[in-house]
Amino acid sequence: MQEEIPQTTRAKAELLENGKIFVKNIKELPFLADHSTAGPNTGQNSIFLRFGDGRLVRLTLAETQSQTPYTYNVEHKMIQKSGIDWYPAKQVESLLHCPEQAFLNLDSNCRYNCKFCATPLIQSHVSHRVLKPQTVTRAIKRVAKKGLSGVALTTGVFSSPTESVKHMCRVVKAIRKEFGDALPIGVEPFVQEEKHINMLYDAGADEIKVNVESYDPEIFAIVCGKLDYENNLRMIRYAAKVFGEKRACSNIIIGLGEKEETINQGAEALANWGVIASLRPLNLNPLIETQLQEALNNRAQRPSAERLLSHATNHKKILKEKRLDVTRFQTMCLKCTGCDIVPQRDL
Repeated sequence: MQEEIPQTTRAKAELLENGKIFVKNIKELPFLADHSTAGPNTGQNSIFLRFGDGRLVRLTLAETQSQTPYTYNVEHKMIQKSGIDWYPAKQVESLLHCPEQAFLNLDSNCRYNCKFCATPLIQSHVSHRVLKPQTVTRAIKRVAKKGLSGVALTTGVFSSPTESVKHMCRVVKAIRKEFGDALPIGVEPFVQEEKHINMLYDAGADEIKVNVESYDPEIFAIVCGKLDYENNLRMIRYAAKVFGEKRACSNIIIGLGEKEETINQGAEALANWGVIASLRPLNLNPLIETQLQEALNNRAQRPSAERLLSHATNHKKILKEKRLDVTRFQTMCLKCTGCDIVPQRDL
């Protein structure tokens, strides 16, 4: 018997299919829109909305009403669909790029230029910066009394993977020194060697994300041409051994032209290693859309709501079979849930 999908989860999937929302009276939003230098919404403004029975969704702000069927009426705290009231919703404060978390990008540049990633391209808009450990701890202090429950760190690679990991380790140690064990720390590095994972674990990180990006080796070679597919998978598997099962996760992007079975195979392979996937809908960010479509012969497409729900439902079965529990994660995307349909949290 197929599990019934909650109506609010279907609504969230519909919102993620479009990915955008127009805000009436934007100046009256209770919290400033978020502007990220990493992740799906790099270089774009977005807001987090909580609606229905607690679903959280992150949506890019549309510049005009014509870009999306969805509108957020600030005065009435209502998501409208095609002009009709749809779901009551409240904006959720993004402490540092994420509700309840400080999610920080330590280096806003990257040498690898993966074609789905807009982070290196925003350098034409902002100067290159590297967040120093003391800068990070000061930023965390500013939001510590606002319901902060964890810290997540990601980074581009400007010089070398080793130097990037060393810097992340310095930041992790600084957070531990300042806050002790009070805050769980998740890290999302680029790693090339087993020692990189050992270094982050020894520095005091609690959870780790090493991203698959695409489980299809041909697509991976196209969009991550400077990276090694097989070594990347080895690093993910090793990360689970070091950090322990249920403390390692990994993004698999949906929408790069892959076959449906490839996503399912990837989610199952990760689960076999004790790694939980975040099945991430592709964001066709305007900064990368042209280069991505050219590389993939126009196969890149944001996934439909039904596609997201189908994969999330299948993933939930896999996680149950492997006895993996998403709700144990304390940091990063599996804790937030704003950008994905997350099994065991959304359905």
